[in-house]
Amino acid sequence: MSEEKRRNVSGSFVVCDEQEDYIEHLFAILSEQLSGEYQFHLFHDPAKMLEFMETEETEALLIGEEYRDKIDDLSNVPRIFVLTDIMKDHPEDDMIPVFRYQSASQILEQIRHGSKIFDRRFSVQKKGRKRIRDEPEAVKVQEKTRSMSPKVSLQTRGLIGVYSPVHRIGKTRFALRLGEKLSEQIPVLYLNLEGYAGGSYYFPEETEQDLGDLIYCMKQERTDHGLKISSMTGHLGGMDYIMPMENELDLRSVRGGEWISLFDQILEKCIYEAVILDLGDCIDGLYDILQKCSRIYTPYIREGAAMAKLEQYEKNLRTTGYGDILARTVKKQMQRKRHDTERAETE
Repeated sequence: MSEEKRRNVSGSFVVCDEQEDYIEHLFAILSEQLSGEYQFHLFHDPAKMLEFMETEETEALLIGEEYRDKIDDLSNVPRIFVLTDIMKDHPEDDMIPVFRYQSASQILEQIRHGSKIFDRRFSVQKKGRKRIRDEPEAVKVQEKTRSMSPKVSLQTRGLIGVYSPVHRIGKTRFALRLGEKLSEQIPVLYLNLEGYAGGSYYFPEETEQDLGDLIYCMKQERTDHGLKISSMTGHLGGMDYIMPMENELDLRSVRGGEWISLFDQILEKCIYEAVILDLGDCIDGLYDILQKCSRIYTPYIREGAAMAKLEQYEKNLRTTGYGDILARTVKKQMQRKRHDTERAETE
């Protein structure tokens, strides 16, 4: 990892486990509490994980024991934590066991404490090696139950952006699933801000008004946004949505400041505790909108052109003064199907 990258963006923390519901809940907690220290990457397939780690430097790894036993060499990973089903008291030579069935706060503290152990080992093994960052102070986390039932954190409230410079990889489907899952806990509104959103495909029961009508009402300086939104929303999987704008030129004509003002008013005057923003490239003020988001999800695929686009996007964020967006970004690797023509036509 270059010195420039170390200064501007955190290292990679890879998480891989076969128990999908469990690890996704734990992943959300870790990626929030350690967001300023790492960029987080979640895998359920160890082959995909190893493919990622061949080209990306991994600073820490949390992996299920059943996967760890099948991998011969992880010597290039400085910090390895292994989720175990049986309590183990002492760390081993190359990894630290983490008991799976304990509270999330205890797991977090084990990882923090284990990182210090690894740092001490490396400082002895490699004289003169400098630590990448100071160890943060422990953050108290609300105790979770044994089953890791999900809780909504501060970073999953407010504006939640879903954006990727890589196209046709299932970003909109991911955003919809995210909104539906979050709506099990809090009121959620989904907004699609893409030039060609394919709204009639995703929302076959179209509402009479769309996002353009809401923008018009805002420009009229009306004060009844809460009532207005309630009259134009549709419902899907527990969340509300507003039909996207049909005309791309109309979408492009809305200024970034107008979008941000609209989002602020929705959060202030409506019942919604989270607004999912499914963002496209043609939206004005994209980086400013992303900077307003409490969390950003960036779907991607591991293909040459896709990774080049992702690298260019991250570089642009840093060079234009928006590098802090990366600290709140969770990358989500997508599995692209070769013959998924339906997705290619609708994303």
